[in-house]
Amino acid sequence: MTPYQIGYLVGTLVTPLILMLVIGTIYYWIKGGRIPYRQAILSRWVIVASLILFLLGLVGRANSYLQQESSHVYPERDIKAFTEGCVGSATKKLDIQAAESFCACSITEIQKAYTYGEFRKFDAEMNQQKSMPSGIKNIVTSCAQKP
Repeated sequence: MTPYQIGYLVGTLVTPLILMLVIGTIYYWIKGGRIPYRQAILSRWVIVASLILFLLGLVGRANSYLQQESSHVYPERDIKAFTEGCVGSATKKLDIQAAESFCACSITEIQKAYTYGEFRKFDAEMNQQKSMPSGIKNIVTSCAQKP
C-alpha cells in the first residue's frame, strides 16, 4: 500500500469516531453539562447519528468513484503520471519539446476515446504484459505522425 492509501484508509476508519466526538460534544453543550461528557458521547442517538452520517459519506464517495470511472475526464494525478512516463520514454527518440507535444496529443486523444475505467484497465494490462492494446496503438501512431 502506498502512504496515500494508508492515510485514506486511516481517515476512513477514524471518521465515525470524530463524528461521535463532535456530535457528542454538541449534545453535551445542549444539555448544559448536566450529564457526564462520556455519557453524552456514547449515547445511543449520538452513535446512530454518527453512523448515519458516516454511511452517507461512504455512499457519496462510492457515487463519485462510479461517476469518475464512466467519465472521459481523468484525475490530474493520472494525466501527470502518464505524461511523465510517456515523455521519459519518448525522449529516447525525440527532443523534449516533440516528446511533450506527442504525449499531450496522446493523452488528449485517449481521454476522448476511452472512459477513465477503460483507461485504468488498459494501464493495468500494459503494466502486466508490457504491450499496448490496439486502440491505444492507433492513437499513439496518429499522434506520432502529427508534425
